[in-house]
Amino acid sequence: MMTTVFVTGMGLVTPLRPFASVDMFWNALCSGEDAIRRMAPPMLDMEREWLMGGISTGDGVRAENKFCLIAEGALEMAIKDSGLEERASAGISVGTVLGNVLLKEKRLQVNGRNGIRQGSERESLSYITSHLAGKYGLKGPQFTVSTACASGTDAIGIAARTITDGRADVMVAGGVDVLSDFALIGFHALQALTGEKVRPFDKNRSGLALGEGAAFLVLESERHAVSRKARLYGRIRGYASRADANHLTGPHKEGRGLSDAIRAALSQARLSPHEVGYINAHGTGTIYNDLMETIAIKNVFRRTAYDIPISSTKSMLGHSFGAAGAIETICCLLSIRDNIVPPTINLVERDPECDLDYVPKIARHAIVKQAVSLSAGFGGQNAAIVVGEA
Repeated sequence: MMTTVFVTGMGLVTPLRPFASVDMFWNALCSGEDAIRRMAPPMLDMEREWLMGGISTGDGVRAENKFCLIAEGALEMAIKDSGLEERASAGISVGTVLGNVLLKEKRLQVNGRNGIRQGSERESLSYITSHLAGKYGLKGPQFTVSTACASGTDAIGIAARTITDGRADVMVAGGVDVLSDFALIGFHALQALTGEKVRPFDKNRSGLALGEGAAFLVLESERHAVSRKARLYGRIRGYASRADANHLTGPHKEGRGLSDAIRAALSQARLSPHEVGYINAHGTGTIYNDLMETIAIKNVFRRTAYDIPISSTKSMLGHSFGAAGAIETICCLLSIRDNIVPPTINLVERDPECDLDYVPKIARHAIVKQAVSLSAGFGGQNAAIVVGEA
């Protein structure tokens, strides 16, 4: 990227210490705390509980209002953290897979009792972007990104490009998604959900756990950040999105799209493989994804792949769809700040075919100057983002 894009603020709401500070979240994550527990589905009575990473919002909040609530909480935290006061010209880029799906599910419940009722604009994917822009006075470029589980990463990458293209000096970017019966039923039908622990890269892994969350970063051009003496967490060095063009749900077995995305992101960052100090893996814990991701990393990094610490934070948080890439980008920036790599919990017996350094059980201190976050979604949508020290 020609123009340096700095990260000056971060905020998130996750199942791990929800609505707490970024540092409290980070300390809990690096301690290996598991936020995944057995829960009832958000709307339907299925007469059983499922392993999920859910966020408690208290008895006074209606389920269909959770989506906006956690998005507002994360974005407000990021803006406050950045110290950004004048934001009228700032833009916003939001990644989401399902939007406020709980509002749709609530309407369907009512329809079943009272006949057909038309949906509202609040059910559209773009509503959350417009809502946040209006609430926080963000009048710059506006994007809603829905590229399956790569949505949060793509939203940040698109925002960074908007700054490097000179179309904005400040962008707020991230992602948000909530648990839903729709997603639960769909992943159950695909036999992708685990009935026990989430064990990315483990020989006995049996699937993923759904999660929810929201995360946002404040991105600024170098000129803008320096002029207001902003605190710098790091910079966005490279980003790329590539397609498998392979299958609606299954990843390409050789990691074709993900490999291409990593190569392109590293090229844009002007980094060689040995300069990467940490990789935050997509790491869902499904048999096919973990193997594909391992192959993709080997394709790009070759022998160096064995020297890079890698971890899956989804082992503690579950898979939060559009929020995942944004949460994991924040984790990469915090790894750079603190020179620590969070663990992949529940990794007990390594799969012989997943033979890279997946940092099992306990966080590790390591010098991290550049880190890569990977995302891979349904439809073969892949994204890689490279962050570095300021």
